[in-house]
Order: sequence, then C-alpha cells, then structure tokens
Amino acid sequence: MRKIKRNIEKKTIHQVKEEKFAEANNGFKKILAGICGGLLIITLIIFANQV
Repeated sequence: MRKIKRNIEKKTIHQVKEEKFAEANNGFKKILAGICGGLLIITLIIFANQV
C-alpha cells in the first residue's frame, strides 16, 4: 500500500513538473514570436526608407 501511494505521489509531482515546463515553453515561444515580429517590422521600416 505504501509503495502504491509513493508511486502515485511521484507521478503527480512528475505531472506538475511537466505542466510547469509546458507553460514555460509556451511563454518562451511567445517571447520568441514577439522578437521575430519586432525584427520583421524593423527590417520593413529600414527597407521602406531605402526605397
């Protein structure tokens, strides 16, 4: 019985870690998308000024 409880506890801790990692990964993707969008806008402005 104790082993089963410990395994269940370990699984829930593991799930929580995975969820936190997924959330962090999602946030990181949003930051990257924002940076890429900003660079694209800057590039367009520079290109428009040269034309």
